[in-house]
Amino acid sequence: SRRERRREAAVAAERARRAEVTASLLENMVIDESEGAMGMLRGRDLQESLIDEGALPAAEPDLLAGPFAHVVVDEAQELTDAEWRMLLARCPSRSFTIVGDRAQARHGFTESWRERLERVGLDRIEVASLSINYRTPEEIMTEAEPVVRAALPDANVPVSVRRTGIPVAYGSVGDRDAVLDAWLAEHAEGTACVIGDPAFRERPRVRSLTPSLSKGLEFDLVVLVDPEAFGGGVAGAVDRYVAMTRATRRLVVLGSA
Repeated sequence: SRRERRREAAVAAERARRAEVTASLLENMVIDESEGAMGMLRGRDLQESLIDEGALPAAEPDLLAGPFAHVVVDEAQELTDAEWRMLLARCPSRSFTIVGDRAQARHGFTESWRERLERVGLDRIEVASLSINYRTPEEIMTEAEPVVRAALPDANVPVSVRRTGIPVAYGSVGDRDAVLDAWLAEHAEGTACVIGDPAFRERPRVRSLTPSLSKGLEFDLVVLVDPEAFGGGVAGAVDRYVAMTRATRRLVVLGSA
């Protein structure tokens, strides 16, 4: 660890300093090493014993090792049982604030939140569901909701409280650069993101991300490239849903066909 490396470096520096002092004391002296304290200075055991342990940097506590009185967990839908055990070991009080979205669980989430949390060892559970969506406009959520419900019929999809008047646009993958150029020319501020096109190179104000890396982020414009290539099943549906809902104003979906 970093602390161990720092301590080893300090020991090495102290050893070098002691060796320099010893060499200075013995300079130009002919000494029988088997006799007397001065001769003993050449011995490595004595040199090691001269290192002042108290002067070395003390081991710093690992502040992330816990225990903690309370832990806040985000993206909790992604945690494995082993990861939950790790968190429980660091929070003996079992006091957690847990935030997660079953609709964004790439590997599926068949249990309810209460069932999941009870199974990993929590009790006294209070569940509150998000019912209002302040980020994603209604025009986009109308398109995104059936995408995730096709794989997760009971997914909690919050209701948007605002409209932009900008419908979701569709086109072909060849339109990507034209869409971005037109949007950048029209908007002097704001950010855009191309999701699902690893060949696209980022430019000022335009990111390039995979669906999983875009999770938790938001952009004024999202250009979603060939979403059907994300695959089938729950993972593919979740990736499409996550990518679509990163847009706060405009979503453009580009297909390969």
